[in-house]
This record gives sequence, structure tokens and C-alpha cells, in this order.
Amino acid sequence: MENAVRSFLRSSEHLKVALEAEITKEHALASSSGPEQSRRVLALVVHGKDYVGDDEEGSCLILKCKPGLSIEDLSIEVAYPISGNFSFSVAQARRATLDLRAPTGESAAALNQSRSELTLNIKYELAAETRSHTFITRDTQKLQSFTAECRRLKDIFIRNEFDATFSWLSFYTQENSSKFFSSPIDLRRVNTPLHTRLSPAIAGLPGDDAADIGVVCEHWIYNKAIEEASTGSSTRLLIRLGTFNVNGKMPSQDLSPWLRPMKHDSDKSGWISPLKPISPFDIPSEMTDEQISSNPGASSVTLAQENLTNEASGSDPDLLVLGFQELDLSTEALLYTTSTLREDAWVSAILAGLGEKGILYEKLASKQLVGMLIIAIVKKSRLSYFSDITLSAAGAGIMGVMGNKGATAIQMSYTPSAPDISPSPTVLTFVNAHLAAFDEMVERRNFDFHELSRRLVFYPSEELVSDANAEVEYPRKSIGLFESDVLFWMVHLNYRIDLPDGDIRELLLSPLGADNVPLVLKYDQLNTTITSGKAFVGFSEHAITHMPSYRFASNSNMSDDALGYDRKRKPAWTDRILHMRAPNVSVRPSSYRSHAEITMSDHRPVSADFHLTLSTVDKQKREVAASRLYREMWGVEQSLKTPKIKLQSTKLDFGKVYYKRQVRQTLVIQNDGEIPCVYRFVAAGAKEPIYPQWLTIDPTVGLLRPGESLTIAATAFVDNSAASRLNLALPGLDCTLILHTALGKDHFISVTGEYQYTCFANTLSRLVRLPGSVRAMKSPNDGVTERQSVNAPREFMKMINWLMTHVTDPNDLFNSSPDESICMAIRECLDTGNELPSFNSGGEQSRHASAVLRTLIQFLDSLVEPVVPAYLHAQCLQMTSRDGAFELLDEFPPESVNVWISLTAFLHYISLQKLPSRPVAGQVGVAERLATVFAPVLLRDDAMGTYARASPIGKRDFLLHFIS
Repeated sequence: MENAVRSFLRSSEHLKVALEAEITKEHALASSSGPEQSRRVLALVVHGKDYVGDDEEGSCLILKCKPGLSIEDLSIEVAYPISGNFSFSVAQARRATLDLRAPTGESAAALNQSRSELTLNIKYELAAETRSHTFITRDTQKLQSFTAECRRLKDIFIRNEFDATFSWLSFYTQENSSKFFSSPIDLRRVNTPLHTRLSPAIAGLPGDDAADIGVVCEHWIYNKAIEEASTGSSTRLLIRLGTFNVNGKMPSQDLSPWLRPMKHDSDKSGWISPLKPISPFDIPSEMTDEQISSNPGASSVTLAQENLTNEASGSDPDLLVLGFQELDLSTEALLYTTSTLREDAWVSAILAGLGEKGILYEKLASKQLVGMLIIAIVKKSRLSYFSDITLSAAGAGIMGVMGNKGATAIQMSYTPSAPDISPSPTVLTFVNAHLAAFDEMVERRNFDFHELSRRLVFYPSEELVSDANAEVEYPRKSIGLFESDVLFWMVHLNYRIDLPDGDIRELLLSPLGADNVPLVLKYDQLNTTITSGKAFVGFSEHAITHMPSYRFASNSNMSDDALGYDRKRKPAWTDRILHMRAPNVSVRPSSYRSHAEITMSDHRPVSADFHLTLSTVDKQKREVAASRLYREMWGVEQSLKTPKIKLQSTKLDFGKVYYKRQVRQTLVIQNDGEIPCVYRFVAAGAKEPIYPQWLTIDPTVGLLRPGESLTIAATAFVDNSAASRLNLALPGLDCTLILHTALGKDHFISVTGEYQYTCFANTLSRLVRLPGSVRAMKSPNDGVTERQSVNAPREFMKMINWLMTHVTDPNDLFNSSPDESICMAIRECLDTGNELPSFNSGGEQSRHASAVLRTLIQFLDSLVEPVVPAYLHAQCLQMTSRDGAFELLDEFPPESVNVWISLTAFLHYISLQKLPSRPVAGQVGVAERLATVFAPVLLRDDAMGTYARASPIGKRDFLLHFIS
């Protein structure tokens, strides 16, 4: 038995005691369902230097006998660290009651029960659960040794509590593949690049290779098991999400625009709107048990099965999840749970809003916390695919806990039917939240997000889970919010716009209207928060094209503006729908819009449609593969054999590397050793990057089995940031990549390339002093004296002259999407000094014009310093007249003055051209549109934050002084 246990241990662990026992339900003898199902081996294992002294860390391994095999064939069931949470107790086994009516065999077993049988109860306290196991043993001597060793190891832990990590136990606790896949990996972790989770390492100082091997092995096993168990097929799931702050109102309008997907006019016949508006008085006086629930918290779960002859079309959503905020604004709602009257009213309105297809749907689940309500509506034909539905809620309002702010959430498993296999489920989580209000409460909203992410926890509906072979029951582990395959937040986030109220309204009310939406979104607090990494990091949002959803005047009166927004509150995109997904799930957003037709609240409801493509994975095959792969990788870092990697080539030559042109090379590596090996690229020094800014390596970390090969992609791409540095360096792109083999040696890869200088990502002062084209430079120091410099960069003037010559209709600048191939050819002509590409027909003129305009904007935006320096922005915004604006040009750098005058002369000229397709009134819109496009580029905000961001209206108006 001891040898069987030792076969599981690495050389760094040592067996102290192995005790054979039988597992039983608490206070009862083992059942007679088969001795091999109840037999266990309890092993006390230590880890530490020389296995003695205060360096030791101990663990209790519970091993079970595989059914039908001998005691020598064991598998690890669970491993507990012997820490402050570990406890045990010993007692005399209770004797079975003698039943004279029982068959002779059972009576004899009771009479023959040994008086030396003792029970050993082991408990382990976790944050959200307590695991308990009760065993019976007859080996009193081994039991005495076992308990004495437990006490000794626990005393050591108490003395060294802050030094104990038990990281070595990960190799034993992960062996059980069912636990390995018991719930999805935290999305924040699975979306974190693997190389950032490894120990710091540089050439010659590899870091903690053993720990890194464990991290990479875990990642590799998880993904490899899924890959091996994938059937190659997939299923589609259509989800429609919605968020609506109802401002305490009951449903009084048709909700069909919010609930049904956007369709072409020819494809709307399947949807029939309700014949009359829905109101609270339409609710039946007698509610069924399914319509109303008396449970505290106003939560309900409905899982009824129905066979329907009608079927929704393939474009209809399979699942609708809708979040409501401010459902109940009464003071009483803050103090106690109200009835489900409001929820029932909204459910009725939702089903009515689905029209004739409402009969094909039913409520799957709901959860209410004061004014926040989340409802899941499922297509009845898909109902059986949804299971493990759990609910959660957390308050974040008054005093940080009241339910006027906070979140409600639903988590569910989606398991479509698959022939001949048991497919692995996809875990979907939906959060409906309402965060702190007011413009200045950004940090509070960020705090609430993190608090709700921590406090929203799901507990499975079954309180206990049993191991059929173990005959032991213990509480299921709680599941965190991010332990999902896909996580959706459809919320009233309350993030506002960091612009003055007048600027927002002017931009939205301008003739450009929705075209100004991207400009206003640059000042959106949520976008700024995500970019800065303060909250919602890793979440995605479909591009916003709709107008702000808040705040509208409740009635059309003097309090609203021309767009219907309340004059007392700044418009904002407070209502948002975000998502985060695991890498193995495809999520494609297909629509994202607000619904101005529904006017009952001061918010407009927002909806989004998502198409999920889910790979079909055989659950049993995945777990078998994970167990096998774990066994294969177990102990790699303890092997006496040296891992070896062979490189097919140690050189990467990228040839000529151009600005914004991808060049791809490959590097083939092979495991030439006898054991699995882990590789990673490391930096040459502590403050150096793994590879230069213009280069990317994928993958930078990996694992290879013996004999396996891998092709690594090396991609050169020079963006603005890289070009701004390379333009000032020698053209040779020479560097060395260091490929480190964990517990092995380093390999050095020579990288060469020749950078082609570009006029982009330069400074105006440098460009005006070039003796010719930028590509003709032999070194970065080539240049003429200031007296010999030109007035404006040649490349800039070439584009201005082309536009002045060829563009007479302003529509040519905006009517077609720029062709990237033409833009690339234009950039090459600018860098080499050649003439710009010509066009052969009138139809091509518009394509070339839009491409030249796009390239001009890219050129200006790529400048290291903007045309108008940031320290002058405040003065520019103070100009109220054309004369004052022209006088301010004296403060501009000389090279900026010439660029400004040449560009504004062209913009003035083009804004005066008569539009063949528009009335004279449209001429004003041309100047404004040009100013809106060019002003943010010419007066680019200071990226370092030294100078405050200037108003986009102020920038636009300053430019309009010159072109209107």
C-alpha cells in the first residue's frame, strides 16, 4: 500500500503515514454496496527541505481504490493542506443495532462487529463551504501515528503561518479531471496573456522554472483536452439583451420595437404587434402559481416542459434577457420586499410585445432587488437545453448595501442535444446593474463595479453533491461572477460625458447629427475608464451609433430641447451592454441600438443582438483526456532528464520593412529531448522588452511533447509609435531574440531587417529640413540648415496640391470608403518623392479623392507634435473673431503656420464649391463637417495630460474662423 502511495509522489514530497480505512456516512457503518467502493487510503505527505524541521508543509491525501481493482490501484480523490482550516476527531464506532428479524447474514455481521473499530472525522473549512469526511478503521496503531503526525504538522503551520504557500499541492489537487472542469476558468485569468502569469525572467536569470512549468502545463492541459474532445461540429445560440430604466413607471406602451430583432421590411410578416397598449389593468385578477411568487427576494425559476407544434423562425432569438432599473421608486421598497406585481406586469408586457410568437416563449428565471429586475425569457423549444439556473443579488446603494443601487444576476448552463455524446455545457452569466449617479461620481462607479464583481456569487440550487463511489456528501463550491464562458452586463452604468452640457447638445443638434456621435464618445467616461484600466477591463462593446439614451423630458414641454432631452440634465449613454468571452466561444454582436419609439420613461431602452457559435465538446472524453494529459505532464519539473529544443534556423530576415505594412516570418522549433519541455521568450535585460516594439512573437510561451514541432509566427509591423523612434535611428533592424527552455538552456535567434524611412510619425520641423524625399536619407541626421529649409513639408504640399487640382465636388471626399491599397500606394509615393497615383475615369476620381483625404488626415494625426501645440489650445478657444484668430497665428511655430495656412486655404476653397446634389443651404454643413473632421487632428489633445483637454466645439469654432 505504501509503495502504491509513493508512486503518486514526486521526489520533493515524502510519505509519513498511510492509513487504510473505509468511508461512511456520518455516524453510520459503511454500506454493503461493495467493499471496493468504500475503501480509502489516508496518506500524510510532507514537503520541505530534508523533510524535517520547521520548513515542512503537510497535506492529507485521500486516495480511493478503483472499482474492481486491488488496493494497490489508487487514484487521488482530494488533497487537503494541513493548515488552520484542517481539523480531525476520533471516536469509538457506534455498534450496529441487532435486528432479530433481519436475514441471518446481516445479524451475524452486527454480532461480529469489532469493538476496536474507531471513526476518524476530517473537516476542512473553506470560505463558503465546509467539507467533511468520516472514516472507519481497525488499525489503531496506524491511526495513532496518523493523528500524532497531524498534530505535529498543524503546530508547524501555526508557527510559520505567514510563510506557508502550499503551492506544491496544485499538482495533486488538479489530478481529478472532474474538478479541473467543474466550472469555467475565471474569464479575467483565461484572457490574460500566458507570459504575463510567469515569473520574471531575463537571459541568465530564468526565474522560477519549476513554478512556470506548472502554470504552462495547467494551461496546456485545459486547452488540449478541449481540443481532443471537440467533435468538429458547433451549435448556434441567438441572444437578445435589453436594458431599460423605467423610472418607476408601469408598462404602458408597446414594447415590440425593443424585443424583436431588426428585420428587412420584406421579412417582418412573422412579427405582429399587440392590438392595444399594455397597462397594469390588463393583468388578470387571478394569478397562477407560475405568474406570481411569494418567495422573499421576488425570485422565481420556471422550468416547465411543453411540446409545441408551432416553431419560431431561425432568426428569432433563442433567449431574451432583459434588465430593468428603477422598477419601484417608493420609499417602502427600500425597507422591505414588495410583491411581484410589477414584475408580473412587465412579464405580461414582454410576452405581449412578442406578438403572435409570444406563445412560443416563456419565462425561464427572474431576480428582483428593490428597483432592479432581471428576466430571462426562453424559446420553449430550447427550454430543455438550459439547466443549473442560479440567481444572485447585491446592493450598493445607500450605505453601500441598500438595494436602490446594486445588481441582480442570472447564471445558467446551456447544453444543446448532441447524438451519442454528453456535450459539455456553456456557462452564460447575465448581470443587470445600476451604479451611482451624477457626473462627478466616476470613482464611486468604478468602486461599485469591483465590489459587485466580488459580491455577486452563485450557489448551486442543490445544496449537496454526492460522489457515487465515495458515499460522501459535501457542499458544492460557490461560483464567482467571472467563472463563465460568456459574461454579459446590460446595465444602467450612469457613466456620463466629460463635456459641457452646451457642447454635447450643439454637437448632437448640428446638421451632422449622428455623424458627431464618435466625436462625443471620445469624452465618454466609460470608455476613458476602460482605457485607463480602472474598471470593466477586458469587456467589449459593439460600436455605438445611436444617440444618447438619457435623459429625456418626461413630457413635451418647455423643459426639453429639439431632440427631446431634458434641459436640466446632460445627455449621456448611461445604458450600456458589455460582454466578455472565453477564447473558445465565438460571440458576434449584430445590432446595438436605442429605441426612441418607447417614451414612457426619461430613458430610452437599449437592445443588442448576439450570435454565439459554440463548439460541441464531448464532456466525458474531455475529462478522460485531461486526466491522461495530467498524468503525462506530472513531475516534468522533477525529472533528472534535461529538456532539449532544436531550432530549424537561428536567423530571421525580414528584408525591407515599411510603415504600416505587415511582414511575416516563421520560426520552427522541435522538442529534441525525451521529456515534455516548456519554452518561453525572455528579455536580454531587466528593463528591456522581450522583443522590440515593431515586432510581435506568437506564441511567446508554449509546451512541446517529445518529438513535437511548432511553428512560431514573427510579425514585423511599424505603427506610429514605433515609426517615431525608428525614423531617428539607423535603418538596420538588428536584434537578438532569446528562447529559454525551462530547466534547460537558452537559444539565441538573430533578427535582421532594413527599415524604410517614412514621412509619417515625424515632426514638422524635421520634415521641412529634409534635402529631398525621406526615403533618400542615408542616416537619420541627413538634413539642411534652417535657412535652406522649405516652408512646409513637401509631402504635405503634394497632397494639398492634388486635392486643389482634382476635387471640385465636396461629395467626392466623403462619398466612398477609402481603399487601403490606394492609401498604401499614396504613402509610398510620398516617401519616395514620386507623383501620386492617377485615375483613369470619373468613377475612380471619388475613390482617389477619399483615399488622398484619408492619407492627409493620417499624416497630420501621426505627427509627433500636433500642428497646433497643446500649450496654445486654451488661447485658441478664447478667440471669438476671425481677426483675433489670425493674430494668434503669430504664436504658432513657423512650420506650423505654413501648414495651417495651406490646409485652411484648401478647406475654405472646397467649402465654397457648389454642391451639385444639395441645395445652397447645405453649403454651411460642408464647412462644419470639414472643421469637425480636421479640428481634433490639428489641435490634438496632449497624450501626457500636462494640458487639459480642450472642448471639441471650441476647436471646431477656431478652425471655422479660417474656412467658413
